[in-house]
Amino acid sequence: MMKKYILNLSLVALAVFTSFACQAQAQKLSKLQKQKVVTSIGKLMKDYYVFPKVADQMAAYLEKQQKNEAYAKANDPRDFGSLLTRDLLKISKDKHIRVRFNPKRAKQMNSSKGKRKPSPEAIKAAEARNRSQNYGFKKVEILPGNVGYINLTGFFRKDKAEATVASAMGFLANTEGIIIDLRQNGGGSPAMVQLICSYFFGEKPVHLNSLYWRKKNRTQEFWTLKELKGQRMPDKPLYILTSSNTFSAAEEFSYNMQNLQRATIVGETTGGGANPGGGFSVENLFIMFVPTGRAINPITKTNWEGVGVVPHIKTSASQALDKAHLELMKAVKAKNPKATNLDWAIQGLEAKTHPVKLDKATLKAYAGAYTNRRIIFKAGNLYYQRPSISKKMRKLTPLTQTLFAVEGIDYFRIAFKKDAKGNAIAVQGVYEQGNRDLSKKGSIVSK
Repeated sequence: MMKKYILNLSLVALAVFTSFACQAQAQKLSKLQKQKVVTSIGKLMKDYYVFPKVADQMAAYLEKQQKNEAYAKANDPRDFGSLLTRDLLKISKDKHIRVRFNPKRAKQMNSSKGKRKPSPEAIKAAEARNRSQNYGFKKVEILPGNVGYINLTGFFRKDKAEATVASAMGFLANTEGIIIDLRQNGGGSPAMVQLICSYFFGEKPVHLNSLYWRKKNRTQEFWTLKELKGQRMPDKPLYILTSSNTFSAAEEFSYNMQNLQRATIVGETTGGGANPGGGFSVENLFIMFVPTGRAINPITKTNWEGVGVVPHIKTSASQALDKAHLELMKAVKAKNPKATNLDWAIQGLEAKTHPVKLDKATLKAYAGAYTNRRIIFKAGNLYYQRPSISKKMRKLTPLTQTLFAVEGIDYFRIAFKKDAKGNAIAVQGVYEQGNRDLSKKGSIVSK
């Protein structure tokens, strides 16, 4: 016996699977129970999976595996679920498909008596969880160089998140450009993708994506919205960060913007899941996510299933933010060479992405007492201290052979002055606003 429980996209479904699977009590499965699960999954695939021929192949393969006793030793339901997932993926290559042991949730779904909507209690609990996660907006800030940054961890329900989206976009409306971080975004609602995409286009509707649904044999089109609660930014530079963990709706957002030539993608090739669907209960024991639709991009006429979204600028996920930040500022600077306000941030990021190395002798020569400042050499690094204000030592990071960034003080740097023989004779405090002050060298302080 199995009942369908509709979910927007894999983000919600996988979160439900993981949450309840951790709570489920382990139990042993009989051969008869395993046979019923295999038969039920086969029927479910034949009835709902977006590609009928592949569905038939998956059903046949599971039956073959069961007959050949490939699951005979998998008496633990979690192990059985993993093997089923493995075999389904072997045939379909569809990364959305998952089988998870979760009897509590499976029974709840069956008790809905065929209703397409969850209970009021479940809806209320889900809304509370979504709100506590700020609808995916984990961080919104302005980076050095007046660059906007959004760490977006999921695409939540559009109707609930509209105000949050408008507030975030309004906060970043006066920046030079925006970076949207999807490196830890597993997907979510296509309507939310549509909403956020809309902020980066004009009022004229643009076709973003289409979803074909097998059951009703219909294609649902997604266009940019004519009305928004916040300010549009159709001309603002946009960079999107990706990783191998970027999946489903997060990939759609990236793929939409890439093919519309509206954004620069920086990072790693994404996970490769383009088939949305919903969760199903199987034999009151398992929850299964079944892709019931597929994405169709209006430009490529295909999607990213199995191949992922390939970034314009390939780099590791850990370096993607610094790389995108630097590239964005360089692009803005190239269009407006007189924008000297970007130089400070560009210089800092250049040194971060391409570290400057100084030998030990040079660093030691810089150490010493400089009027109202001290430079200390310790364990191979230089540290800055302002004794009259604080005893705290701040690490210095070289930007050039003589200019150093000061840990924890973004608006301030230290420049060393040398005499004709190359000896350090003073340090100059350099401020982002252009102010400078000089401290002459006295006795050496070194450890």
